[in-house]
Formats: sequence, C-alpha cells, structure tokens
Amino acid sequence: MPESSGSRERALHFLERRFGVAHSELAAFTFIERQDEIWACRTMPPGTLTSERPPGLRALRRHKDDLKPTSAFLMALGHRITTARTDLTARDLQQVLLGQRIPSPATLSDGYVAICYQGDVLGCGRVRSEQLQALIPTGRRRELHGVLAANAESESANL
Repeated sequence: MPESSGSRERALHFLERRFGVAHSELAAFTFIERQDEIWACRTMPPGTLTSERPPGLRALRRHKDDLKPTSAFLMALGHRITTARTDLTARDLQQVLLGQRIPSPATLSDGYVAICYQGDVLGCGRVRSEQLQALIPTGRRRELHGVLAANAESESANL
C-alpha cells in the first residue's frame, strides 16, 4: 500500500495552512489515502500482513470541499499546532462538550480548530459564523465532561 504523493501534499498543505504545523514536523509520517480518509503512520507493515484498515491514525477525512482533521490526530500533533487553536475555560469547555455553541474568540476564522484546555489539545472543533462547536466524538466528550465535573466537585469540597 504505497504512499500517495497527492495525499501527502494535500495533508501537509492543509495542516500547515490551517494549523501552522511545519512540514518538518510531519517528515516522519507516511500518508495513505483510503476512500475518503487519509491515514498517518510512521512505518509500513511488512507486505505479508494485510488489513482492511491502514496502519497508524486516521488523520483527515474528506468533508465537502475541504479536509476535516480527526480529534485523535490533532491530539497527537499537540503543541505543534500553532494557529487555529483555542484554549477554553472549564465553563466554556463544559458547554461545548454538552453540544452547545459558544461565541468564538475573535482571532479564529471560520473552519476547523483545535480545542484546548490548559494548553492540552483535546480534539477538533469548528468555528462557523463566530460560533464554536465541538466535533469531539461523543464517548470522548462524556469522558472529558466527567473529569471536569469531578474536578469541580473536588475544588468546591476543598473550599
């Protein structure tokens, strides 16, 4: 399953343009396109092993006329993301995890963003018409919401 140079170029261009991730930061990755998805991996499995899914992480999906990053890949990129990221307060994070839209920071243009909390990338979001919405998978949202709720309870008990 050879790497597609077109897939690599599309992925590199999108990640640099939208998220400020330098090409050099992605040099170790091989990008494989399968249907409407682009996967990122560091090494290819031996030719004797076959799988329905490519190795590595699903990095991007084709979505309408653009690419959509997966939450898992944004988390893997972490601190390498220098633009289109927003660090939310606990209150704002709780709201977006519950499916609500909140006003986006003025610095963010429409498109996909990395949702962060205390500097850590938690997943993918989208800004549209100055509103921020979380696109984090439901199970991960529940998990994060539970952690925030437990931290809030612990902090109020310590007061």
